[in-house]
Amino acid sequence: MNLFLYRLLLFIALPLVAYEAIKRCKKAKQLNDVNLTNCFKSRFGLNPQKFSRGGVWIHAVSVGETRSIFPLLKALNKQYPKQIITVTSGSTQGAVQALKFSPVKIQHQMIPYDYPFAVNKFLQQIQPRLVIMIETEIWPNLYDACYKQNIPIVLANARLKQKSMQSYQKYGKTLIADALNKTKFIAAQFQQDADNFIKLGADKELVKILGNIKSDIEIPADLPSQITEFKNQHKITNRFIWVAASTHGSVKNSQAEEELILKAHQRLLKIQPNALLIIAPRHPERFTEVAKILENTKLAIRSKNEVITEKTQVYLADSVGEMMLWFKLANVAFIGGSLVPFGGHNIMEPAALGKTTISGKYFQNLQALFNQFQQQNAVIIAQDELELANILINLAKNPSQQEEEGNKSYQCFKNQTGSINKLIKQLEIFIKN
Repeated sequence: MNLFLYRLLLFIALPLVAYEAIKRCKKAKQLNDVNLTNCFKSRFGLNPQKFSRGGVWIHAVSVGETRSIFPLLKALNKQYPKQIITVTSGSTQGAVQALKFSPVKIQHQMIPYDYPFAVNKFLQQIQPRLVIMIETEIWPNLYDACYKQNIPIVLANARLKQKSMQSYQKYGKTLIADALNKTKFIAAQFQQDADNFIKLGADKELVKILGNIKSDIEIPADLPSQITEFKNQHKITNRFIWVAASTHGSVKNSQAEEELILKAHQRLLKIQPNALLIIAPRHPERFTEVAKILENTKLAIRSKNEVITEKTQVYLADSVGEMMLWFKLANVAFIGGSLVPFGGHNIMEPAALGKTTISGKYFQNLQALFNQFQQQNAVIIAQDELELANILINLAKNPSQQEEEGNKSYQCFKNQTGSINKLIKQLEIFIKN
């Protein structure tokens, strides 16, 4: 596929794209306490909002990617305090993260869909000195517009899993290769990612391996005091606590992941009656659904400010922006999207806190990252909910093993830090000029 055919297909799909945008913006307005101003209009370059011009535009598609750029935002703001920072989001939940939790002042909107008229209008509005796209955000029309307008564009924290590379090769190798070669450089996370980008057609000279910016996690200074306050409020003492984070609903006819996790917890309770499970679903729109799955358990719910008692078996963390609190509170962390065939999520945050880290067998979305941890025996893989239960039982019986496994996770995480400093150094020439 070439750029002309890509544009033709996009315009044919315009009514469907517009319909989906209306649905998503309407749903976001109902679910979120953040006002996504001109959500629909922004997707087509029609946002009447007045933007400051210049500076750096950073795009992160969803929740995980948005949270990963916070240390980068702080580093850019520290080094270039006068530069304007524009952040765009590809999902409404990513937008909520940016608007509620950004550590520095930003201007924000939803990213325009990849139509030339929408992209060019937004570029005209903000006139950035530099555009940074995060992970695998390859938008051919946007890349082409930046190239033609001499706006440097960089693909940072870039990753490309094997399956995605094969799909691109089959359906759009020429289109994607052309877009990649319009960047100033591609900052790959790992060697496997770099190799995949080169196989896809990226110029070898453009590809740099700078590591994973998700490894440059800043632990909130007040996190210990948050833990003390939470434990005092809920009178939590001497309990084995595990958190199941970023859990998903049914994927490819599987059970909802929370159902599988609950089965593992029920087996754990037979051996460790005082065990407490904290479930933090990936998507806020599923909070009500997950509460129904858990309604036959001895449940407490965060949003209702229900207190954890000695009888509480499960705590539903139906909140946004508190994941580090749950990881710090727990003895063991399970990262979801992995017992069901979704493909896994980032394991860096619990590792950064020195927690024993567990994943299910479906982690193909982050294969290169998991390779690093598996090589150092720094992550435990459970094949199913039964094996997960057995792993938890063993850990609950052996506090010294929890510490040992947590130390391995932390050391593997520590070995990968420093990516943001490397990236900032590479970006310097584009921001200063």
